[in-house]
Formats: sequence, structure tokens, C-alpha cells
Amino acid sequence: MCPASLNHGTPARPGATPLKPRSNVRKLSTAPAPRPRLDNVTSSESTEPCRGFWADTARIRAGYLAEVPPQTLVLKLAEEVGEVAEAYIGMTGGNPRKGVHKTETDVLDELADVMLATAIPMVDMAGGAAQAEAHLARRLGVVSARSVAAPPAEGDGAGGWYGSFVAPHVLLRREDGRVLMLRRYKTGYADGWLCPPAGRIEPGEDVVAAAIREAGEETGVRLHRADARFVHVMHRTAATLPGPCHAVSDFWFRFDRWEGEPRVAEPDKASEALWVDPGRPPHDVIPHCALALASIGRGEVFGVHGWA
Repeated sequence: MCPASLNHGTPARPGATPLKPRSNVRKLSTAPAPRPRLDNVTSSESTEPCRGFWADTARIRAGYLAEVPPQTLVLKLAEEVGEVAEAYIGMTGGNPRKGVHKTETDVLDELADVMLATAIPMVDMAGGAAQAEAHLARRLGVVSARSVAAPPAEGDGAGGWYGSFVAPHVLLRREDGRVLMLRRYKTGYADGWLCPPAGRIEPGEDVVAAAIREAGEETGVRLHRADARFVHVMHRTAATLPGPCHAVSDFWFRFDRWEGEPRVAEPDKASEALWVDPGRPPHDVIPHCALALASIGRGEVFGVHGWA
């Protein structure tokens, strides 16, 4: 899905034409999922340590912590973090009065307790063990990508090179000129807003390969490289973007042909798919995407956004 960060919102959506029923669009309920039950969690005991970490976390929550309010679990984090600091000071002798009275094992135990204290409310808020694990995986991807734009080490002779992220965007265009948009759902970024299939480049991919992969993952269609039509690139910045440049280059490709029926293929990230008129997009299209659509309509292949 479309990267970066905007304020969330769920405005109305005039001017959007829903997909036909045969497209299997799935509209998802936004009601919170029930708390995981003990009898719904299979045993994950294994000779491989932590193989069932999230299932075990859900079982703990449904067991002796079943009656503890979520807000209490979140506040528990502060206590656990304090105990890590106390154990570390005890291990290093940072308190002269007490001297060294803790071991490395004590510190590791406290760090593990912090992980558990974090994971338990995550299971609650995500709606289950699998959802919490998926959310952590997505977050790890976001955090790990930040190193791409890290400044060079001092004295490396690079002369101050900095990175700008690259994000492929895909416009699937029907014969009537309408293009496919997905409504973001529970992604942590611009949820409730519309954007085309989009994402980021993975190691070993060029921007076209990434565009084809993202569209396939998000809509279930199969695209061919020969059908890709480059239509626009936008170099934009926002304070919420990662890296020292806080910048991303959005590459837009149009496809007029594909295999399969476009649908919501990732219901944990999108609640519906709509065909919209790119010349008159709904007002709940993500703002920088709406600007790009307008530029594409004018035949402009390059644009910037957010720079002073």
C-alpha cells in the first residue's frame, strides 16, 4: 500500500463507482475483534524456543490476565521498562551504594518481560495473535527501511549523499477511463482514504518489477512488464517521511491490460476497491495522489510536492 504518513480520516466518497459484484470486493467490518479465547488458541509448546510466541501471548492474556483492563496492561509497560534500567544499573555497579548486585541474566529477564508486556496489549488491540504478528512484521519493514536513507559515516568521502525512497504506484485503467482505487484499512497510515495500488521496492527489484508485484499482491491481478506505461514521477517531502531527507519519489505506471478480476486481495489492508474518474476523483483520495492524478491528466510527467 501507499507508503509515508498523513493524518487519518474517513471522509465521504462521492463520485466513486463500486466494483461489480463479480469482482469479489470484500467490505470489512471495522468492529473490534473479540479478545482471544483460551479454547481458540492451540498449544505452541515446541523444542524450538519462541516458535509460538504470539499464540502463547494470546493464551496468557486469555488466562490469568483475562480480567485485567487493556489500559492497565499498557501502563504496566512503564513499570517493566523501569525494572530494566534498575537491573542494568545493578549489573554495571552504577549505584555506588549498592555496587554490582545484578547479572546479565537479570537484565535479559527484564528485557524479555518488556517484550511480553508489549505483546499482550498488542494482541488485544490488533484483534488476535495472527493480526499482532502481521502488524509487527509490517512495522519491522518500515523501521528496517529507514537505514536506506541514513547519512553516511563521517569521513567516508561520500560528500554528503542522502537517500530518497522510491515508491511505485499503479493505475489499472478500464476502457471507460476509470482507474482502480483501494480504501486503506488498519494500516496505520491514511486509513479510510483512497489510493491506487502502491508500495515500495524490495531488495533486488527495479521500480517496474516492484509496481507489478505490489499490484498483484493488493488486487490479485497479473500484470506484464511490456504493458507498463510510465506516466508520472512526483518527488515529494513531508516531515513524517523517514530518513534525513524526509522525501520519496513516487513513480506512476498505467496498465490498460491485466489478467484476472481486480479485487481486494489484502483485506487486512484495504476495505474496498472502487473505480473512479481520474479527472474528477473523490475528495477522499490521498492528497498527493490526487495531485498526481491531476498532473497525469494534464500530460505532465514530473512534479514536486511539499518542498519550500
